[in-house]
Amino acid sequence: MTTTFGQRSFARWYPRFMDRVERAGQAEIRREQLALARGRVLEIGAGSGLSLPHYPDELDELVLLEPNAVLRAQLAARTDGPAAPVTVIDGDAHALDFPDASVDTVTASLVFCSLGDPARALAEVHRVLRPGGQFLFHEHVRGSGVRAVFQDLLTPVQRRLADGCHANRDFESLLRAAPFTDIEVAALRMPTRLPTIVPLVVGTARA
Repeated sequence: MTTTFGQRSFARWYPRFMDRVERAGQAEIRREQLALARGRVLEIGAGSGLSLPHYPDELDELVLLEPNAVLRAQLAARTDGPAAPVTVIDGDAHALDFPDASVDTVTASLVFCSLGDPARALAEVHRVLRPGGQFLFHEHVRGSGVRAVFQDLLTPVQRRLADGCHANRDFESLLRAAPFTDIEVAALRMPTRLPTIVPLVVGTARA
């Protein structure tokens, strides 16, 4: 898969930006959520690996899917992952190269904002999860009122600068339209001054 100029640029600035957000409190949000991961785990859109230090050592396996070759190289260079076997792969969230019902946990962090067809990707997550398997999500979302209007106005700019990121994506509605059960959602705030990505949802859903 060819890496575009926009993807290379994103891979340079995004990890530095997110490092600041992590230190401001985002890391604790990840740590609390990813403690729930069990069994064979697939993370889609693993980026530069900010989730890696927060996975339990007792996993059977951790597979990190990242389509951006520059970010994939950063992932492969990290040494702060869990004790479980860790594999970094290329791939597409819209067509996961995994058999049906073959994964215990799927995780996603700030990924669905940039997917071309998020509903299709959610269907793929559901397909690869074993019955009763869990989807752990951590996504910035469309706000309400004036913030939503602001997000609508800035989304075309943000998409160009941030590798397709939609500031105004209504992830929760997409999730509830997908075939998951036992959906639990907590509305939080991302610890950043960038107003378009402050609204955050963190939660779980079952296959």
